[in-house]
Amino acid sequence: MLRHWFRTLISYLRLPLIAHTDRELHDLREEIEFHLSSSAADHHSEGMDPRQSQQTALEQFGDVKTVVDDCCHVSLSRHLFWHRLHQLLTLGLVVAMGWLIWIYFLSENQPPPASTQLAASGYLESETTGDIQGTVVAEEGQPLSETHILAVVKTWPPHGYRQNSYTALTRPDGTFLIENVYPPGQEYEVQIAAIADAHLLKSEYVSMRTGTLDPFHFQLTRSAGLVLHFESNAGTPLSGVNAFPFERVDQNGQEHCIYFCSAQPVVRQSNLEGNLPMPHFLPGEQVTVYVQFPGGEWQTRELTVPADSQSLILTPEPASPFDDG
Repeated sequence: MLRHWFRTLISYLRLPLIAHTDRELHDLREEIEFHLSSSAADHHSEGMDPRQSQQTALEQFGDVKTVVDDCCHVSLSRHLFWHRLHQLLTLGLVVAMGWLIWIYFLSENQPPPASTQLAASGYLESETTGDIQGTVVAEEGQPLSETHILAVVKTWPPHGYRQNSYTALTRPDGTFLIENVYPPGQEYEVQIAAIADAHLLKSEYVSMRTGTLDPFHFQLTRSAGLVLHFESNAGTPLSGVNAFPFERVDQNGQEHCIYFCSAQPVVRQSNLEGNLPMPHFLPGEQVTVYVQFPGGEWQTRELTVPADSQSLILTPEPASPFDDG
């Protein structure tokens, strides 16, 4: 394939030296033969014999080869000029097209400047500079590391309402940081929850506001060792049941919850015995958990944590008598 294109290119570059030279030589020979023949005929009509007429015509015309070379040189120069001009224009067009294609490719694949990019908040990245940060400690004040921080940020940009979830784990010193998630200069709301093993679920809700958030401070209380036990309707232990704590109401009537959209890091599964520890509540509290039995949809279960028992039995909801099958 490359050899074919190379031969085509060489032929194109040599075209004036080959095609035009052969054609011009043929045309010149015919014209000279016609001129000599006419001149010889005129001499013959004046009384010269045929041989003398041709000789005289040749002597009057001059050196045929010199005439042919001069004419071919003039013709070839003219054709070569126009051919080279054509080549130059073609090359210029190819270069211009290549440049335009390259510019188009760059413009299509180059991301817009950061100042014009939208963040998940729906506002420009340069506007979405607000961080969520804080600390989590135990009752005694010692830092709690590996605590799950689940945050949901709500914004109202010009293009419509946005709700985005963010997660983090506290560091060994109990601190956490989620960077660039809300626009301090615009209205926003934040729901944030902290959940650690063997401690109560706690959350806060920051209502509509503008400006920079103050650091959060969670002090988590030790909880009871509640265990959810999942069984089939026939009493067989069920493993692989997904569940996570959704909401609790403390003794002061304050609600603490986890938004479903941010809950993935704290979803757990029941073991082979059908047990799933959920140590985030206190005895006597009204709580809600999200549960998903194998092959089923997520559903909420409202429970009262027993005061005299460490276990609650949950079974799939019975099928409706109107269901098919």
